[in-house]
Amino acid sequence: MDDLPQSVVIGGAEFSRVDSDDSIACWTSTSDVDGSRSWSASIVIEPAAAPDAAVRERAATVCSGWEGYVEIAADYLLERLREPQFALEPSELVKLDAAEPPFDAPEAVIWGDGSWMLRFAESSLEMADPFGIGVRFEGTTATAVEDLSDADPV
Repeated sequence: MDDLPQSVVIGGAEFSRVDSDDSIACWTSTSDVDGSRSWSASIVIEPAAAPDAAVRERAATVCSGWEGYVEIAADYLLERLREPQFALEPSELVKLDAAEPPFDAPEAVIWGDGSWMLRFAESSLEMADPFGIGVRFEGTTATAVEDLSDADPV
């Protein structure tokens, strides 16, 4: 859609439009955090429209609190993935006790309704193959594990 902006600036970060069909609009941004770690976030709106004030506010909140949300999501996964419904093998449960969590390459996805997910694109857990594992948030609270193993590629 030609009437959608090619970029939007949110909280000092520039989100660039990604080519997609006319039914969806997507902008992405990546930035350094303290010069050592980076964050990656996408805004996805369906049907295609420019991000409204609420979506911009959510994106700014997620990006400005990045390290804290990554920690919340990792801790949430470390706790929840021990539950029987996730059926992790004993060798995978051991990974949950390692010094470093078995999740990396976090990316945020913020949808047009303001809901969002922090997805760890890389993980050594089988359920994270091939698309990673996500944590859904309601506002600033982690609320659900997203098993992306059966997700359709976009």
